[in-house]
Amino acid sequence: MEKRRSPWVAIVLAVIIGILVIVLLNGVLQPVSVVVAKVAVAPGTILTADMLELRTIPMQAKPADAFIRVEDVQNKVVAVGRAAGDYITASVLGDTAQAGIPASLSPDHLAVAVKVDLASGVAGLLREGQNVTLIGMLSPDVLQSIPVPPVPVNSIALTTPPANPTPPGQPATSPTPTSTPEAKIAPLARIAISNVKVLMVPQSFRYEELPASSTQDQLLASARTVSAAQDGSVIVLDVPAAPIELVPGMKVNPATLIVALSKYGSLYLTLEPAGGFKSPEILTLNLADLYDAINNNSGGK
Repeated sequence: MEKRRSPWVAIVLAVIIGILVIVLLNGVLQPVSVVVAKVAVAPGTILTADMLELRTIPMQAKPADAFIRVEDVQNKVVAVGRAAGDYITASVLGDTAQAGIPASLSPDHLAVAVKVDLASGVAGLLREGQNVTLIGMLSPDVLQSIPVPPVPVNSIALTTPPANPTPPGQPATSPTPTSTPEAKIAPLARIAISNVKVLMVPQSFRYEELPASSTQDQLLASARTVSAAQDGSVIVLDVPAAPIELVPGMKVNPATLIVALSKYGSLYLTLEPAGGFKSPEILTLNLADLYDAINNNSGGK
């Protein structure tokens, strides 16, 4: 006759397994409170208590440098923009040299600040993370203000000798000098570099519409912001340092190019499509040539 097994063995094993599972889940899912952004926070903002809140998450999901008390991050400056619900961690605060923008840069990229106004800064529509194409412009007065070695306006070139040499006994004819046409000096414009990432846009420069129900104080504050933006603001770009070929045979460092155009020329930022900008053939615009083309096409009228 077969001996029946005691059910207590299975019950004890089930209890042991259940206890082990509970202990394991308690270590992984143990709730912990962390500090998160209550509202969207722009880079450079000083954190206040009304911008922050505590959120309960599993212990396993807690970032190593997260904060567990709001008091620990009050009056700290955020170096990286935060959306509502994002963790406030030590790496996004501006208290360390490697926090914020420096931590996000690739080894072959530099953060470059350029001055813009509403016209050259896409009317304040720029936001962090967007890509822009920079159009550079140079005017003749800029070149005239830079000391350069004198260059002859007209260079003299000798014509090729005639096919039939001078017969003997006749005086040799001297070569006829020809003048190279003088280059037209006029303002130039050209796409300088594309796919440049925006790293920082001051809050005061951002375009924002106010609802019709806004108070008088809100309208006045908005007007002051727009007035300041028209006078100019500074944004930060993520610029590659690897040389690019600006024109055939001429390579330049993009960071150096942007700084030089910002100082001695003009820069206009154009917003690229979300799917990326595929540039066609890049041509330099000479306003003197444009004028001649338009004038000749109109019959000189």
